[in-house]
Amino acid sequence: MDALRLAYSCSLMSMHRYEVVVVGGGHAGVEAAWSAANALGRPHAVALVTLDPAKIGVMACNPAIGGLAKGQLVREIDALGGLMGLAADATGIHFKVLNTSKGPAVHGPRCQSDKIAYARTVRTLIEARPEIDVIAGPAERLLTDRGQITGVEIGGVGRIESSAVVVTTGTFMRGLMHRGTARTPGGREGEAAASGMSAALAELGFELGRLKTGTPPRLRKGTIDWFGLEVEPPDGDPTPFSELTRSGWSVGRVACDRFPLIEQAECRRTRTTEAMHDLIRANLDRAPIFSGQIESAGPRYCPSIEDKVVRFPDRAEHGVFLEPESHETDWVYCNGISTSLPADVQIDLVRMMPGCERAEIAQHGYAVEYDTVMPHQITTTGMTKRVGGLFLAGQINGTSGYEEAAAQGLVAGVNAARHARGQEGYAFGRDQAYIGVLMDDLVTKRPVEPYRMFTSRAEHRLLLRADNAPDRLTPIAEELGLLGTTEVGRLRGREQANRECAKSAIHDAIETGRVGEDALSLAVRRPAFAWTDLKAALPTVTAPDHVWQSAHADRRYDAYVARQLAEIRRSQANERRPLPAWLDYHAMNGLRAEAMNALDTFRPETFGQAGRLEGVTPADLTLLSVHVKRQRVARAGNA
Repeated sequence: MDALRLAYSCSLMSMHRYEVVVVGGGHAGVEAAWSAANALGRPHAVALVTLDPAKIGVMACNPAIGGLAKGQLVREIDALGGLMGLAADATGIHFKVLNTSKGPAVHGPRCQSDKIAYARTVRTLIEARPEIDVIAGPAERLLTDRGQITGVEIGGVGRIESSAVVVTTGTFMRGLMHRGTARTPGGREGEAAASGMSAALAELGFELGRLKTGTPPRLRKGTIDWFGLEVEPPDGDPTPFSELTRSGWSVGRVACDRFPLIEQAECRRTRTTEAMHDLIRANLDRAPIFSGQIESAGPRYCPSIEDKVVRFPDRAEHGVFLEPESHETDWVYCNGISTSLPADVQIDLVRMMPGCERAEIAQHGYAVEYDTVMPHQITTTGMTKRVGGLFLAGQINGTSGYEEAAAQGLVAGVNAARHARGQEGYAFGRDQAYIGVLMDDLVTKRPVEPYRMFTSRAEHRLLLRADNAPDRLTPIAEELGLLGTTEVGRLRGREQANRECAKSAIHDAIETGRVGEDALSLAVRRPAFAWTDLKAALPTVTAPDHVWQSAHADRRYDAYVARQLAEIRRSQANERRPLPAWLDYHAMNGLRAEAMNALDTFRPETFGQAGRLEGVTPADLTLLSVHVKRQRVARAGNA
């Protein structure tokens, strides 16, 4: 990276202005820079500012991509031209589709990645893009003029001008790590905190919050009774995230012409014990989340082992997955025992788990507190309401998880590029993508804990399956200019055209096919009728297996989908009906105080968003509609 960093510095000396500047090199930052580069397609159009270019793409916690609902997000990122699916496929060592006992609407593709190879691959992908310059240094100030962003001041570098800036600081804004009573400034083990950005955002008038996350200890594999534990094997026929992986792709020095690329690894299962729980209870006074040392809220759905023991006192054990982190190290991730207990307690806890009696800890677990911006201050395009051209993405908006961060990064990146070019922002709807659900949830709810995506959050999940993400979103990517600027973009377009052609042939054949005396269109809806049965019933149709699976899911759900589409059409007028930014909610006589305060705090963009605010009732929406008409008439009269 040294030679590359020097080249970027030389480039910066002769060009201080970029169309888009991205601050932060984590999962949100790289996706924002990548999507902006796709949309702009011009060399040196995007600056990616990071404290240490060698840390771009690092997996700070769980070395895994995807899972329940998160896998849908990664598939959507890929369909929109993103890089997360490409990097995961190129470095995955344990692929598994979760929830396969249920219908395809809730299947969750997941892969455990080689964390060292993953970060290296992401860096190589970024380096291959002539549109992106990487700049090393801390972002210390946001430059504005009359409510518009004008650039960023970088420590040791100077000022970079831009009309569109994306801030993706992860857990680094005033990050504080906790392990027992020890407190160390930093956003990740061994890395310093970023203090300037919190002050810069507060100076601009943003309301900040504070959240907490944590990570478990890592063990040395050679000290675990590995072969004495229950095996958790990967899928025999691994499912990639990217449509391109099935046909082969290459970007710069990264090529995926076979799948999987890397040797697959087995995980192991162990468990906590009653003795372990007793030791945790005996040391709760030394646990920062119970001693009062940590006051901010952590993720409810990814709790620490201390939380689990206290919240579920009747549970005799909790499952723990031991997951190898890389073929290049002997570190094993202990999935299920995130902790901030003191180091001396952690080693005793670990050795109480079956198979870990002689285990050695390579890195102790810890918790980290960090600043966030309360997300009601952004729009569903990722742009802040307070400063035009300033976009936020990732954990700064109160989310958890690589996938949620990357999805926000893509949204912010493409919209920053559009803003820089004077184009309207693009917001994904809840009926279009899990990405739309994510962004809408962020702007209509005040986070009391880090936000995590679940399939249950998507009311239209029958429409938003992992298998049909390209059908839903690749045409939108083409409209937004995210395809076609590179060879990989053109390949996406060709693959999608082939996919659409194959699915059309299958659906046409279903309408005319016969299985015994029953029409195939009826037979395919039977629970026992699998996609392989569909393929066997139509031997003259040629299509890849994943297209057969998707076509089968289309027909299985078509009656329910038709009903959902009808509901969407009925509600669409109100859902997309805009609420002007200039509305004075406190001047609306008759509106309940609770509704008035909620509307004034969140400043929803549409009636649909207003209806999802806590404290706003259908009756309030009716009255709001009347007031909007009155205020429009009053403004027209004063013009």
